[in-house]
Amino acid sequence: MTIWEQILWGVFAVMMGGALVACISVVVVATGEQRKYTKEQRIGKALGSASVATQGTVIGVRRSEHQLTSPGTLGQRMVALELTLQMPPASGVPTVVLRTLVDELLLPRIAVPGATIHLFQDPANPAVVSVDRQRTPLEVAPARG
Repeated sequence: MTIWEQILWGVFAVMMGGALVACISVVVVATGEQRKYTKEQRIGKALGSASVATQGTVIGVRRSEHQLTSPGTLGQRMVALELTLQMPPASGVPTVVLRTLVDELLLPRIAVPGATIHLFQDPANPAVVSVDRQRTPLEVAPARG
């Protein structure tokens, strides 16, 4: 192997290593971002019947920093949103920030200031809430034939 071939292979190895590092970085960032927006659903399952039913009023809406979308349980497109909610005085906190995934078809109903979101609240930590999906669905149900 000539010196030029060795140099070319060295350059190729460095470029492939850089591409591998870039791919790993994208996966790590995407996974971390996804966890932030699925945490709310995990909290709801963990709270179970120990939660308190309440509601919040949307006062602010932001998309995720990286414009995250995700496939829903039915293959639809879910959009990652950060909702700032005004809580009722009895809730123990004035506002909460809720990060969740919302079916893009429901954005006009949920992602607007003034919308009411039904919630489950952790009685031990009032700032921890989860969406009551029975009363405020975040996915469009499939048509029944």
